[in-house]
Amino acid sequence: MRAGFSTEDSSTDMADFGFVGPSYVAQSIYQNDQELINWYVETDATKAKSSPEGSNARGHMTLYPAPGLERRAVFDVGGPVRALWVIPGGAMMLAVSGDRLYAVTLGYVARQVGILLTSTGPVSIADNGVSAYICDGFNRYFYTWGTSNFALIADGGFPSGGYVDIVDGFLVYTNPGTNQFGCTTVNLVTSGALSFATKFSAPDNTQRVIVVNRNLYVVGEKTTEVWIDAGAFPFPFTILAGTSMQHGTGAPNSISRLGEGFAMLAQDTRGTSTVISITGYAPTRISTFAMESAISGYAYTADAIGMTHQWGGHEFYMLTFPTADVTWVYDLSTQLWHKRLYRDANNVLHRHRANCMAYFNDEVVFGDYQNGNLYAFSQTLYTDAMDATMPCIRRCPHLTSDLKRQFFHDLQIQFQPGVGLQTGQGADPQAMLTYSDDGGSTWSNPRWASIGKVGKYKHRARWTQLGQARDRIFEVQVTDPVNRVVVSANLNASAGAS
Repeated sequence: MRAGFSTEDSSTDMADFGFVGPSYVAQSIYQNDQELINWYVETDATKAKSSPEGSNARGHMTLYPAPGLERRAVFDVGGPVRALWVIPGGAMMLAVSGDRLYAVTLGYVARQVGILLTSTGPVSIADNGVSAYICDGFNRYFYTWGTSNFALIADGGFPSGGYVDIVDGFLVYTNPGTNQFGCTTVNLVTSGALSFATKFSAPDNTQRVIVVNRNLYVVGEKTTEVWIDAGAFPFPFTILAGTSMQHGTGAPNSISRLGEGFAMLAQDTRGTSTVISITGYAPTRISTFAMESAISGYAYTADAIGMTHQWGGHEFYMLTFPTADVTWVYDLSTQLWHKRLYRDANNVLHRHRANCMAYFNDEVVFGDYQNGNLYAFSQTLYTDAMDATMPCIRRCPHLTSDLKRQFFHDLQIQFQPGVGLQTGQGADPQAMLTYSDDGGSTWSNPRWASIGKVGKYKHRARWTQLGQARDRIFEVQVTDPVNRVVVSANLNASAGAS
């Protein structure tokens, strides 16, 4: 029996009927058609342990809204914003928008300091404490903030540079389209003619380098190796024996630090649709069957973008598929996925607007993928870019009792009450309920219920006389710009005899 209730012909109050849960749309929507958009799950284990209701305890699992967006600056080139990097000390951030490199102050004043030879595509930045090393996939540059010196780099064994990271004072960078990677002289931005190496364990091309706990991970198309600083000359790094992993990536920009390791859209000889995390030398699958099924249906995934940020004690890995126009988000604390989507003026949902991300000025900031806007996540705003409403959507699991007829008497959702605004949209914030009785193929007309005006602290959103069905899916949506926290949900229903 899927999420449901007692088969007895009696009324049953379901304190937990699966209202709080992840995005999980299975290959067959009749199996599972759950969605969680712009909400994330937070669990409170102490309530489950202390309450006689256990995991059904009120507030054990809560839905919190994803943060809204607040514009901080607009780069005059118009974007897209391709990279953000905070220099040591945190007093300045470097940003690449279009083909321009900017230095951004704590007051979000941007000053142009360089011009790149490309205007689109990902840009990777690292620094050695004095100079920033910049790779745009075709060229390498450096910027020294103390002297405002910006220049193209054309030394070393190869001229191009895809991605860069730093370990022990060495700036390590990839040579796109080859199985090579190189490094600078320690604490400098110059490279010797022999300061490069090739992937050792397999001949696949090097996609990216990333440093975690002083280990240099060399990620190829289908395999990953770990190298360490051995102090050798002219190339200081050597492979660490026994650390080769049979996972690489076809989407190098999907790689982002997560926890004590990193996550990426993985690729190997068996496929390209799995998301993994690597901690130490052990890969772990973190994607679900439903997510992998969705990814396998995307026309193009090599452009996937991975970003990590912390919010409200959670660490999130955002994985955007630009061509598919969707953003998935993994919560490290709950190991659950949700989606973050932007709604345009025509009510069409699109990928999240973030194209790159950094922690600057005590804020999570990010650049827009379409224009030159720089945003910060906000805990008090519940709108997206340019004041567009940010929808929060929860579609629940199927409710069935061995396909016996079910009678739905009453649905109550405890939102955080009294969150209405003084005036305008949100003065009487509403939640919209729809439901499907045919597996999510068609949906009922919407029904509205108030979340609670300002000062109404005992209010519950309630819907009654919800009809009957053998298989029911409920969906709740909130678009008013208020704090839409879901504390609990209760469904009063009964099952018939047949």
